[in-house]
Amino acid sequence: MRTYAPFFEWFDKGRKELRVVEELLVSLNREGKVHFHSPRLQMPDPPDCACVNHAGAQVALEVAEVVCQDAARLNAQGHDVMRLWNPGDLAVHIAHRLGEKDKKTYHGGPYAETVACLFTDEPMLTVAQATPELDVQQFGPFRQLTSGFLVFSYDPGTKSYPVIGLRFQQ
Repeated sequence: MRTYAPFFEWFDKGRKELRVVEELLVSLNREGKVHFHSPRLQMPDPPDCACVNHAGAQVALEVAEVVCQDAARLNAQGHDVMRLWNPGDLAVHIAHRLGEKDKKTYHGGPYAETVACLFTDEPMLTVAQATPELDVQQFGPFRQLTSGFLVFSYDPGTKSYPVIGLRFQQ
């Protein structure tokens, strides 16, 4: 099991992705912004998961982690390092991940929506730091992705998994 940014780590990749999607849906539904339900793993992948929207239509959810691969690798080798995220780094990282997800061929559709569900447990990346950067950033345009969210690991202060909605170009 990975030691760097491990909050969402799980022994099974599919269960990990479903767990992240479930927490995203709980947070979104609680805020009243989006009403998705009945999340499940999608086979064959991609998308990683699917669910149903308020109109009863199928929604594809593609999951990706926002993590510094170099820091994860170095920690696995016994080095105690953490990534410091400079202004602009997060937006660049997310734009790259979204671009990868938009290029995929999705199975099991048609889908009314295709949602990117990004998640992070980066120790030096906070909601307070990420929000101003992501509030002014527009991603895209995309061919398939219709929306995206960044889910943070559990925050005991709010008793929730904080979520930042990503702005997409129209």
